[in-house]
Amino acid sequence: MAPQCYTGEVCEPVDYDYVIVGAGPAGLQMAYFLQKAGRQYVVYESQDKAAKFFEQHPRGRKLISLNKKNNLFKEETFNMRHDWNSLLSDDKEMKFTKYSDELYPDASDLHQYLNDYAHRFQLNVKYNTKVKKISKPDSTFTVCIEEADGETTSCRATCVLMATGAMSENLPEDIEGIELADTYSKHDMDKDLYKNKMMLIIGGGNSAFETANHFSGSAGIVHVAFNKRIQFAWNTHHVGDLRAVNNNIIDMYHLKSLHSTIGSLVTKIAKNEKGKFVVTFKDLNTQWKVPGWLLFDMEYDHVISCMGWRYVNTQLFDEETINVELVKNNRYPKLSNCWETDTKNLFYIGTAMAAIDRKSASGFIHGFRYNIRTLFNLLEQRLFKQSLPHITLPTKDLDTVSKKIIERCTISDSLYQMNGFMCDVMVFDEKTGVTKYYTDLPFRHVMEKPEFKDAKHVFTIHLTYGRDKFGTSTKSVDNVHAPDFTTNRCASFMHPYIEYYSHGEYVDQTELQESLIVRYDNWSSDKFPQWSSSANENYIKYYVNDKLNWTDEKFNLVPLPEEMIKKNFVPLTKEEMSRLPHLWENAECTQSQELLPKNPEPIRERKLRPTMKEIMDSAQRKELTYHMLTQLQV
Repeated sequence: MAPQCYTGEVCEPVDYDYVIVGAGPAGLQMAYFLQKAGRQYVVYESQDKAAKFFEQHPRGRKLISLNKKNNLFKEETFNMRHDWNSLLSDDKEMKFTKYSDELYPDASDLHQYLNDYAHRFQLNVKYNTKVKKISKPDSTFTVCIEEADGETTSCRATCVLMATGAMSENLPEDIEGIELADTYSKHDMDKDLYKNKMMLIIGGGNSAFETANHFSGSAGIVHVAFNKRIQFAWNTHHVGDLRAVNNNIIDMYHLKSLHSTIGSLVTKIAKNEKGKFVVTFKDLNTQWKVPGWLLFDMEYDHVISCMGWRYVNTQLFDEETINVELVKNNRYPKLSNCWETDTKNLFYIGTAMAAIDRKSASGFIHGFRYNIRTLFNLLEQRLFKQSLPHITLPTKDLDTVSKKIIERCTISDSLYQMNGFMCDVMVFDEKTGVTKYYTDLPFRHVMEKPEFKDAKHVFTIHLTYGRDKFGTSTKSVDNVHAPDFTTNRCASFMHPYIEYYSHGEYVDQTELQESLIVRYDNWSSDKFPQWSSSANENYIKYYVNDKLNWTDEKFNLVPLPEEMIKKNFVPLTKEEMSRLPHLWENAECTQSQELLPKNPEPIRERKLRPTMKEIMDSAQRKELTYHMLTQLQV
């Protein structure tokens, strides 16, 4: 079946339905789905192997993608929640967990796995083939390539999928002399070269701190300079932010071990007559009595720029027929909510998908593997008129609805990894009485699709953190106590949200309580009876029925039985209540606070030296007093 144009007419003749540029993990994942569907496709890879990037990167060779093999439960999708490196397939043996036992595995193992994946499924990858130019003279693309023997040819395709990954290092153009610095990819890893030297690492992300950690035991002093507040993954829940496995330098700084972080702008790099690097900093100081910028120079033996990557090479595109706009300091392509550029049927897949996702894992394998599966299904609908994957639930059956939602929230890997970004969609048609349940759609794309936007009754189901309800005065690491089980509104950890839309308009939402392992089945009820699966099901039934009026049944919404309250809950005493700290922030929800001590140590009065202004003021007062006394005597 030939792909259909947007007008419904047959498109121009093509050699391929799809051309994929790049045989990294994203290109291989999409190739798997296309091959399984019997589509005509080709993957062009400029190197002699798949995923060549991982032969060198990360430079420290340890991945920050978890390889947690032992997870107590047997469901395959539940275990994929904690396998961050495997690609999706029907072959249960083709899992990365069989390649390494390390929690943070070696990048070489991932490189081997990805090449084995390509070979196992006999994916149509053309190695040593460079894409020179992509144009779109009509409704289809022309892709010009250079093969291994130097011969230049071209092919035509309906759809082009850019799976090129990290294209080049991000070198900030506003730093004068940045070309003098080494870079993350090219700096020498020999620790002896940096022994007892002064080093500056420019950057505030994982590559910068990975590099700083590597040299922390050999260099005399390591400074890490960045111009924005560090975002810690444990606080933001974003896997691309600074991970604890890389933040040893911060630990050393705050434990007085010479290495330190500098929150200043680097504005200039130069070399002096001694061959040293002279780096000019611009430091914002709003805490001074007169706020301003402090300019200062420091001398270093080595300077390494670790400012991340750029994910687009616009030179690949014919500028007259293809428009790819850049965003985020020209590092990412501008993408729609279904990862499409401004040129129809030109998509970016893989790490570049993070251009529209700062909540979940789109920049990593364990995130974009689901994005790619979803994009494949969307393209099947667009180009081949296939229905989006869904099941039809029994007519007006609240039991089935609640159990389906509980099942998805309990074992789904996609909703778990793509929290806050991907959702399930349930649509009820009043005329036919049919309830359809769709899985794994981009949350912001759902109401762009007519089948959902025009429907009267639409429910979205997704997993999301509830930190926004607790204000800004507490951090995620403070979330170490049980949530308030008497309500389903104040859960901080990731938990299910169910939202209701009518004719494309948001109406309201409900939530389920949080679970430490994000399971809502009977196992969780047995281990943590404070919030039973029946209570969760009742909340779902009540909420859905409130919108659809399927039954007159009443639902028990009391999560804690009275006998359990009497047995397991002890209210604070009056004395303990008096030691509750004052909360200055008026947020919807509050986290549990530590009680103030019964007999706090007295705070020692600090006797500070007077400031120059105070000394001058004092001297002036003395002189004035002396003058007044002498006048009185006269």
